[in-house]
Amino acid sequence: MARHALVGGPSTALWRSTIRTPQFERTQPEVQQVDLSHRLRGLTRVGIGLSRAAVHGINSVARRLMRRTLGPAVFGELSVVRKALAGDHRGLLVDVGAHIGSSLDAFARDGWRVLAIEPDSTNRAELVRCYGGFPNVRIDPRAVGEGDGELVTFYTSEVSSGISTLAPFHPSHRPTAEVETVRLDSLLVHEREVTVLKTDLEGWDLMALRTFPWGRLHPRVVVSEFDDAKTTRLGYTFHDLAGFLVGCGYTVLVSEWLPVVEYGLQHEWRSIRTYPLALTDPAGWGNLIAVDPDLAPVILRLAIAEGRRLRLRRLIGRAVAR
Repeated sequence: MARHALVGGPSTALWRSTIRTPQFERTQPEVQQVDLSHRLRGLTRVGIGLSRAAVHGINSVARRLMRRTLGPAVFGELSVVRKALAGDHRGLLVDVGAHIGSSLDAFARDGWRVLAIEPDSTNRAELVRCYGGFPNVRIDPRAVGEGDGELVTFYTSEVSSGISTLAPFHPSHRPTAEVETVRLDSLLVHEREVTVLKTDLEGWDLMALRTFPWGRLHPRVVVSEFDDAKTTRLGYTFHDLAGFLVGCGYTVLVSEWLPVVEYGLQHEWRSIRTYPLALTDPAGWGNLIAVDPDLAPVILRLAIAEGRRLRLRRLIGRAVAR
């Protein structure tokens, strides 16, 4: 039955019929049903929000557990070396190209003497902030070069703090400072032992190794970066670097990483094998781990185990991210 409404004032009262449709007029049960529908939609949105929050919370917990139980998300050659030398006395780590200290950290905290060489002023400031209070850590601002006391141009990049170099190779490199050079034989003239030598000089590694006092000191382990994309323009290749270390009496293990996608992003580790060999990918890069022959099987076993741990971590990480 149609309802009527009085429209207008007393003198202009008009009767106008209204159309009874669900859009304009609802019975009490209909109103209650619509109200309930709104409430349910609201509760559904809240429930979805709570579910997402719960999933995010679970994923955060899972990531923390992964870090604690499965270790870091990247392969660490120096971590493998430290485990292999755990039974030895705490010696001297010479870290040439120390960046912000990720390689030296465990050694420093374990009581090793550390000589950290870092000419990049920004990276060095972070080193000082983190390790300046360690009595067993010495930080040197010079760049290792083929001569002593030379002032040379130093290049840095806004893309990555990890590719500062004496020999620019990336479009983002800009000359930002002049730094003083020092040879390793001059820097280490008063040292009677070097246990571990690490170089990460973005192409300058072979030149730096040639200045080490090999006739007087023999590190148990040498870790040096290789990357033909950086070094062929400097006149040497991966094989030249490996051959030099073999000539120093070492067994050389090749820790190969997948080709760089872009600097500033996380890189991916591939494998570890014994030299001589051909790289799996000619564009691959990585680190040579040169060790005394008796230590090679230990390093190789630990590195393979580290690779398995990393693959398991990635597998679990992908599952958690879904």
